[in-house]
Amino acid sequence: MSGRARTPAQAPESAPAPGSEPAGVSVHELVAARSGPPLDRVRNKLSPVLHPWLRQFIALSPYVVLATSDRHGNCDASPRGGPPGFVRVVDERTLFVPEESGNRLHQTLRNLRESRGIGLLFLLPGMPETARVNGTAEPMASTDPRWTELALGDTEPGAGIGTETGIGTETGVGTDPAARPGPGGFRWGTLVHVAEAYYHCGRSSRFAGLWDTTAIARNQADPPLPKRPAQGPPQRPQSPR
Repeated sequence: MSGRARTPAQAPESAPAPGSEPAGVSVHELVAARSGPPLDRVRNKLSPVLHPWLRQFIALSPYVVLATSDRHGNCDASPRGGPPGFVRVVDERTLFVPEESGNRLHQTLRNLRESRGIGLLFLLPGMPETARVNGTAEPMASTDPRWTELALGDTEPGAGIGTETGIGTETGVGTDPAARPGPGGFRWGTLVHVAEAYYHCGRSSRFAGLWDTTAIARNQADPPLPKRPAQGPPQRPQSPR
């Protein structure tokens, strides 16, 4: 073994020395300067359409999180669940998410009135990889002529889809009258126009032990938290005396 001292790795020439960052430089700029550009294989996985792997993943997924924001940037991430494939792949650039009243807060609906941007994260139980879709969205009701054109007439919102609250809760589908189709079979959903889609590697899921069957069984047998927090009337913050 040689006695030569190992030379420390050199930072990219473009990266400023620690502590010498000019005022007004964003954290994004600092991180980008130190980490360098993404690998080609990472860039290449970004797709403007839903390629076959993504379409198959979505067709198998029973759970998705929808992220939206209003015009002021106030954000909301809302879960949706249902039978595998409840989110309809209309074509390689379009998805349809059937909707319900859920908890009736309608955060997603209110946000989409002001800002059409949306991000979706699909999960598949047992698979560490996830599918991500970014684009724009618009709420669409069964009174819209496109409902027939897109052959959405057989979309049954009562087929086990739980929004905001999840499946099996008191306000889930099949138990809350407000979550059922209205007069004349009124239905609605979210039409998503894909701008960017890609699979996300399973590192975060593995780090989290998300699908660790031992941990899942332990939490099911002995839940670490009650079903829901105790709720009462909203508490106003007390003013200092």
